[in-house]
Amino acid sequence: MDMNKKRVIISILLLICIIIFSSRFIINIIEDNDSNKLFVIGMSQANLYEPWRISMYNEIKEAAKKYDNIKVIYKDAGGDTDKQKKDIEDLIDFGADLLIVSINDSEKLESVVKKAYESVPVIMLDRAVEGYDYTLYIGSDNEAIGRKAGELVVEACKGKKTNVVEIQGFLNSNPDEERSKGFKEVIENEKNINIERTVVAEWQKDVAQDKIENIIKEERDIDVIFAHSDYMALGAYNALEKLGIDNVKIIGVDGLPGYNGGIELVNRGILYGTFTCPTGGKEAIDYAIKILNKEEVPKKVILEWKSIIKGWFYK
Repeated sequence: MDMNKKRVIISILLLICIIIFSSRFIINIIEDNDSNKLFVIGMSQANLYEPWRISMYNEIKEAAKKYDNIKVIYKDAGGDTDKQKKDIEDLIDFGADLLIVSINDSEKLESVVKKAYESVPVIMLDRAVEGYDYTLYIGSDNEAIGRKAGELVVEACKGKKTNVVEIQGFLNSNPDEERSKGFKEVIENEKNINIERTVVAEWQKDVAQDKIENIIKEERDIDVIFAHSDYMALGAYNALEKLGIDNVKIIGVDGLPGYNGGIELVNRGILYGTFTCPTGGKEAIDYAIKILNKEEVPKKVILEWKSIIKGWFYK
């Protein structure tokens, strides 16, 4: 073989080596870029006036700090269902890769959630929608919380004739329906306990206060109040304090730490008891990362909760 042919063969072999090396280098760059892709997560919140939802927002914000490859865009509907519908649509139009939604009205927002789910993964927090048009639901066992609240009322009344007022957030919200169902399952078996009235306070402290004031002004006897949130329970307490009534036992739900949180209200004797109800904010971000990384996740995650009475934590 002459020198020219040898040179040609060597040149071809070198070229092949360069192509193979370059291909691997390009593939590595593509893989690195894909793993470092910035994902946009849209968070649609029903409102940010409830302490429990503020806690959810803070949990999501804190959990998101652990990940360098996500950006969370927050939308606050301020309790307005129409605005939340637009918020969800805006997040999709913006190009969100995944939505975390804690809805104001399950029934009215079912269609917009379904439409969003056709485009991107959707994590439902606290309240789901009918059917399975979402990727994952994260929430507490509200029916079990309701049953435990009923048992706490039975314990509080000690066999005496007892009139109870139940304060719900909204009539058609999943947590309300489930808590009320569990609560009534227990109370209906107690002949000495009567649910005098169920009122709707829109998850707001001041509305709860007004509703309880009006009931008392009608000369209705109240022995126990079961409010579906500590925030509304505090409103009920404010009504009783204003009218000089101090013999009514109040039970709430949420069990948040901090000033005027459920734990402190129980320790101060304002609430007879409450129940922790985790927001699921941290879990939402952790599962969002798994979903965005194409990992398998369950359809439903039920969060652990605890009962709280003064000096005690128990399941």
